[in-house]
Amino acid sequence: MKAFADELMLRYSQPEQVAGLLVPQGDPDRHRARSLLAAVYEPSLLEVRFVDSVQVTGTSFQVPVSSPMTVRGSWEKLLPDVAQARATLEIPAVAPPQWIDLALDTVVTARAVLTTGALDALGSQDISGLSEQEFVEKFDFLDLAELMRRAEVADFEELQVQFPRLYRMHYADPPPFDPGAPGRTYRLRVSVLFLPDLDLGAALRRLVQCRSALDDMRPRAEEYDGGALLAASAWLAVFPAAALASEAAPGTEQQVSDLLAAEGFVAAFEDVA
Repeated sequence: MKAFADELMLRYSQPEQVAGLLVPQGDPDRHRARSLLAAVYEPSLLEVRFVDSVQVTGTSFQVPVSSPMTVRGSWEKLLPDVAQARATLEIPAVAPPQWIDLALDTVVTARAVLTTGALDALGSQDISGLSEQEFVEKFDFLDLAELMRRAEVADFEELQVQFPRLYRMHYADPPPFDPGAPGRTYRLRVSVLFLPDLDLGAALRRLVQCRSALDDMRPRAEEYDGGALLAASAWLAVFPAAALASEAAPGTEQQVSDLLAAEGFVAAFEDVA
């Protein structure tokens, strides 16, 4: 474990090697950079079609992260004098820290396309006098059960009371992708873990713990102008490529990558001497 991490730290002390980690030579469409970007910037209104460049503005090795402990309490005093106080105290974590092997601050320039057009029309329908069957027949394109679940109501009658009018919004088709349009810039922190074994359970536990601790340490906005911000950092797990050739390998490179991607992480496999 120590040798693997040491070799990669020496390798990625060179800027050209860091560039190759984020944008590998065999990745002309820059899928890795796009995946890292999507792990932080939810593509709700904007979809990134092409990454033009990834500029590394800061590099740090062996960065500690730990979740602080939050303590909340309250105090009350009743008659004849009424008083009340609440306090929140944040104290340093007492557990050993997690360690990020390589932390990168980057600026990504990418070309994106709108996935939703502007609001084109707005209409409404009074549903307070409809029976449940009439509602189903009139609005057969809606899933009534899912609508009630999202509205947090128990039955159709409660839906009518809480939402007597059903609003329908129509959005225009989004504009087509213009490859010549100026790119957008995104500030992206990339946290890299060097994992010497294909122990996927241990890898996921470490990734989840580190991500949770960093999200607690680095408060962030909930959204940006294209959607939601999902995390404080994108996470890249680097495994030795030789581990895939072992008889003990749990799966193929694609299977491992798919498993980590389902949890919001990106996998890479690197050769070491």
